[in-house]
Amino acid sequence: MKRYIAYFDFLGYKEFILNNDSTYLKGRVIHILRDIEMALGQGKYHEPENGRILSDTSQTRINCLNISDTVIFWTNDDSIESLEELLIVAHRFNWQEILYNFPIRGVIYCDELEMISGKKTNTVGSIYSANMIYGKGLANAHIKGDNLSWSGSVIDHTVIENISDQTDIVKFLEPFAKLYKVPYKKPYPDIGEEYALHINKGKLNQEAFENTKKGIEATFKSDNKTFDHPRVQEILANTIKYLETYKE
Repeated sequence: MKRYIAYFDFLGYKEFILNNDSTYLKGRVIHILRDIEMALGQGKYHEPENGRILSDTSQTRINCLNISDTVIFWTNDDSIESLEELLIVAHRFNWQEILYNFPIRGVIYCDELEMISGKKTNTVGSIYSANMIYGKGLANAHIKGDNLSWSGSVIDHTVIENISDQTDIVKFLEPFAKLYKVPYKKPYPDIGEEYALHINKGKLNQEAFENTKKGIEATFKSDNKTFDHPRVQEILANTIKYLETYKE
């Protein structure tokens, strides 16, 4: 079935796992799960329980699967209403991670996606958990995402084409994204300008820009990830270059 898909993966995840002990990893993984739930909850929360405030995800129509370094959000259909809700979730998750938690890259795509899910525990306590997610949309989103050369997210032309006769594209996407020449690894084809998800609300003065830049650099440096490798520096530089488009 044709759906809207938001495909994200974490940059430097293997080093994050290998360079930290299990106690530290558990705490940081909880932070990632918290951010996924906050994005799905769209700012709604349960009443505090035992001193903890938990996101209220009971009303979201967006599906989510998190496997290792990959987070996938997807809709139940390809209606424009579903796309809007997906963009609300993906937009929040995108800036939340890049600015405050973990470098990610992502793609919003429109194409086929299906899932088979189930969990069984046998009489001796062994678990068989089937979570098979598949489809051309997922495969193509992964290919495009794997070629991104920044920490940021892009809306693929498949999304634009699917809604072009239903709405004013510029007005509809304005709260979530803006046109930008997104950087890709070579020799990925030169696509020109695409809609990239915002990583900031409004303009930044010089002080705000420097503080935001430091926040992004901190997410790249954190968790004992390699920071001085040329490839990491290239991705960081491309990310900061996009941030500069928000300067006053």
